[in-house]
Amino acid sequence: MPRSLNRRQFAGAVAAATVPLAFPALAQTRPLTIYLTVPPGTSSDTLARLLGDRLRVKLNRTVLVEPKSGAGGLVAIQALKLQPAEGDYLMMAPNSAVSLLPLFSTKPTFDFEKDLQAVVECAAAPMAFTVNPASGVNTLAEYFDSVRKNGKLGSIGVPSPVSMGALVIHQLGKQLNLPLQAIAYRGGSPLLTDLLGNQIPCSGSILPDYLEQHRAGKLKILAHASETRSPLAPEIPTITEAGYPGYVALTSFGLFAKAGTSTQLANDYAAIVTEALASAPIVEALHKMGLVPVGGTPAEFHRKVLADRARWAPVIKDAGIKMDA
Repeated sequence: MPRSLNRRQFAGAVAAATVPLAFPALAQTRPLTIYLTVPPGTSSDTLARLLGDRLRVKLNRTVLVEPKSGAGGLVAIQALKLQPAEGDYLMMAPNSAVSLLPLFSTKPTFDFEKDLQAVVECAAAPMAFTVNPASGVNTLAEYFDSVRKNGKLGSIGVPSPVSMGALVIHQLGKQLNLPLQAIAYRGGSPLLTDLLGNQIPCSGSILPDYLEQHRAGKLKILAHASETRSPLAPEIPTITEAGYPGYVALTSFGLFAKAGTSTQLANDYAAIVTEALASAPIVEALHKMGLVPVGGTPAEFHRKVLADRARWAPVIKDAGIKMDA
């Protein structure tokens, strides 16, 4: 005969029976796959794996991170579009791949508002100008002076033709009447290799791509496009402080789902990721990379993507940068 419960035990049993799962919509046995728009070993790859591990623990579900790089993010976007809108596939992507890529394309093949669902903004980082110490350049003004003397030094590497770095380079070149030219690479890794080898005069990629090498003295970050100095690297001035006000360009990395994914699913994923981004181990890991954790709701991230598109659209039109994708 089963033992009887006292009043406290009975009340606890009833309460436990009536509390629903924290995220019932996410109770799946299928793996959760996160597509990447970039090759392995990049900042967003590390970010996706950190958050993927937290999702795995929270959901008791296998989480896979699958790189699908190419065409400025279009390869990953098209792969996501082919999947059912059931929440089993997400994409970690920079905002430039989602909000700006159609504006760069001669024949856009996707529309953010029709094809994708913003889930959560995960982390952000500013664009930065970086040189090899062997160049002898110590400030952004010195670099621009060197370009005035030798126009060939105006070649600035960017990880993608659709990057915000390319747009900042265009704006500064026009303002200063300098032959600044964005040279597009196929990702941040080959650009880093050339910069370390002093094969390209300067880079216009995001701060995390070079912070480790900057701290080790292998590269020198001249300035970055934030409103204020970063607490992660307080010795590096902003572009405004370097004498060129008005240049703020932050790349956000966020998770997206296919359009039609339920609002509840998106909200649940966002809640788990936002909680993870507030945890000390992940905050520390991101800070070491030069990333600032963000978090928030799908609605907030959706508005951010639209705001980026509105801000940069006229710059893209003026620059005339196009890609056949």
